Amino acid sequence: MRTYGETLRNIRKQKGITLKQLAHNVCSVSFLSKFERADSDITMTLMEKLLENLMMSFDEFIYIHQNYESAQLEQFFHQVEDAYLKQDLEQLIKLKNDEMNKWAHYQVETYRYNSLLLQVHISHINPLYKMEDVQQCEIDELANYLFRVERWGYYEFALYNGTLLLLEGSLVVALSKLAYEKCERYKAYPIGQNIIIRTLTNTLIYLLGPVDRYNETFIYKKEFIQFVTYLENILNDETNLIGTINLKMILAAYEIRLGKKQLGVKKMNEMLDLLEQLDATKTAENWKQYMSLITAT
Repeated sequence: MRTYGETLRNIRKQKGITLKQLAHNVCSVSFLSKFERADSDITMTLMEKLLENLMMSFDEFIYIHQNYESAQLEQFFHQVEDAYLKQDLEQLIKLKNDEMNKWAHYQVETYRYNSLLLQVHISHINPLYKMEDVQQCEIDELANYLFRVERWGYYEFALYNGTLLLLEGSLVVALSKLAYEKCERYKAYPIGQNIIIRTLTNTLIYLLGPVDRYNETFIYKKEFIQFVTYLENILNDETNLIGTINLKMILAAYEIRLGKKQLGVKKMNEMLDLLEQLDATKTAENWKQYMSLITAT
C-alpha cells in the first residue's frame, strides 16, 4: 500500500520541486527525505505546511493519494483526445458527466477543470453545446489556478492546451508566456519539448484569430511575432521536422492573415506536400481543413 510520503514524493517530483525547496521553512531536508521513504511519521501541522509549499489543499492530496497514478492522468487525456479525433460526442459527454459527478462528490477542483476541457471539445463537434454555457467565474478560477501554480507539470500543460479557447486574448498571451518560462526545465527532454511546442503552436493559431474573421484587423501582430521567436528557439536544433513544418504552416497562414492570400496558399501547399512525403497524413488533413476555412473568407 502506498504511503503518504511516497505520494508526496510523486507530486513533488512531478512539479519539479527539490527536497530543499519543499522543506523550506517547514522541516529539515533529512526529515522530509525520511518521511518520503516511510522511515518517519509526520504531524498534521507539518504535513499541511508542506502542502502549502505545493499550493495544494489536504483534500486534494487525499484525492491524489487514493486515486492518482501518472499513467491514469495520461490515460484521461488520451481518452479525451481519442474521443475527439473519432468525433465521438457521446463518449465526450459521458466523460464530462463523470468528471462533474466526481466534482459534486469530492469537491476537488481538478474535476471541474477537466469538465471545462471536455466542454471545449464537445462544442467543437456540436455547436449546439455552446461554450457560452460555461460560467465566467469558472473560467476565472481556471485562469487563477494556472497563474498560481508555481511549477507546471504534465497536468497543467495538458489542461491549458485543452481549455485555451475559453480564455480571452490577453490571458492567453500572459499564460503562454508563463508556460514558456516554466518549461525551462523540460527543454532537455523530448517529452518536455513536445509539451511546449504544442502549447506555442496552439497559442500562435489562437492569436491568428477565428477562421471566419481573417479579413478583420489583426490585433495581436506584435505578440504573434514574439511567440514565433519562442517557438523558433525551441525548434532550433532541427530535430523536430514536423514541428518545423507546422511553424512554416503557421507563418504561411500569417501571410494570408495579412492579405497575401496567394503567397500564403502557395507556401501552405508546399508544406502539405512535405507532410504527405513524411506520411504525416493526419497532420496534413488537419492543415488542409484549416486552410480551406481561412481561405473561404
